[in-house]
Amino acid sequence: MAVNLSKNGASLSAAYNEVVNGNTDTDWVLFTYEGNSNDIQVAGKGDGGLEEMVQEFNSGKVMYGFCRVLDPSSGVYKLILINWTGEGVKGVRKGICANHVQSMANFLRGAHVTVNARSEDDVDPDMIMNKVSKATGVNYSFHRENATTNNSNYTEPPGSMRSVYQKISAVDEIKNTERET
Repeated sequence: MAVNLSKNGASLSAAYNEVVNGNTDTDWVLFTYEGNSNDIQVAGKGDGGLEEMVQEFNSGKVMYGFCRVLDPSSGVYKLILINWTGEGVKGVRKGICANHVQSMANFLRGAHVTVNARSEDDVDPDMIMNKVSKATGVNYSFHRENATTNNSNYTEPPGSMRSVYQKISAVDEIKNTERET
């Protein structure tokens, strides 16, 4: 059965937009199911960052966490989606909810990093922030060093570089091959 995002659609969208837009202090939101149904509801939200959000995961529930964090390597805000399936969730429920992950990812669009988690070890804030830094693909370093004195493998780049490209005339090439045969 499909996940139901329309029953509580207004509150779901409002909570998502609070995190994404950054107009409020809210930087995380948790979504979960209403009882044993497939209806998604807001389970909680806050402004304490990733550290606060990971404390709210319940080992007996399937939850979806969405958080805005500041990437330390680029200084740009990034969005994290955490698909939480607690260790206490029954096997049948895990199977049903596994089919909802893509629908939730589509609803919570814009996530830069997605983490699938089952235990507290999987949602360690330092580990997640490391994934965010790696996903950025940028490692800025504003610390400048004199490469010639600090790195013995450093070699000066060659002064002038030129291409060896030469334009070839197709007609001349055909005439040359006809002469050779």
